Amino acid sequence: MFTSSADVFRTRQALGDLRAFVARAPEETRARLIAGMPPSGGPAVDLLARVERDGLRFNHPDDAELHSSVLLAAAMPDDDFPVFLLATAFVLADMMQSDAAPDTLFWNWDAFHDQYVTADAPARAALLNGFRVAELAGRVALEPRIDPKHCLRVDRETLLEQLEQAGERGLHASVLTNAVATDVGRLWVEAESLSGPATSAFRYFYEREVGLAPPSPETAPLIPF
Repeated sequence: MFTSSADVFRTRQALGDLRAFVARAPEETRARLIAGMPPSGGPAVDLLARVERDGLRFNHPDDAELHSSVLLAAAMPDDDFPVFLLATAFVLADMMQSDAAPDTLFWNWDAFHDQYVTADAPARAALLNGFRVAELAGRVALEPRIDPKHCLRVDRETLLEQLEQAGERGLHASVLTNAVATDVGRLWVEAESLSGPATSAFRYFYEREVGLAPPSPETAPLIPF
């Protein structure tokens, strides 16, 4: 169990990002994932919707066949890359939340880590931060190691330029000095109206290795996807 404020918040944010990624998946991508599912147990669209309502958990007694079907799609990047990413988000979020997950995805990471990093920035960051949390929690051992730069939606130099152009001097200084996790955590919970670059800055703080540690990490608001 995580005890540090940064890791507690990181876990909640990583799950929130995976859920947001799934919720925003185009209907045509979702339809192609459903088309490959077995017909037993009821309409696949209803089964997958239930998994989403449960917070991306395959926790129904009859979910084994459904999980196997989604896991298969998460192992076929060359057949349909968007479906591959969507399926990976489903099974990764489930693994992160289960102490007895049916598959730890170590094989998926070994086989497909090069494919994950070619996804667009939001998908790449959502998946890799999910894998990072799963490893921190002891649910999977990853080899090769995650490259920390691939967990970031935007690199430090680009973010600094954006903050400077937006006149976000305080956050610019925090990024420049690599402010400690508790300091930027307090800034996050005290933030009200945020510019786009400011939101990107807080996401950067969460995605960097030391993270973002707000007070009351169990209830602190999550950073918008």
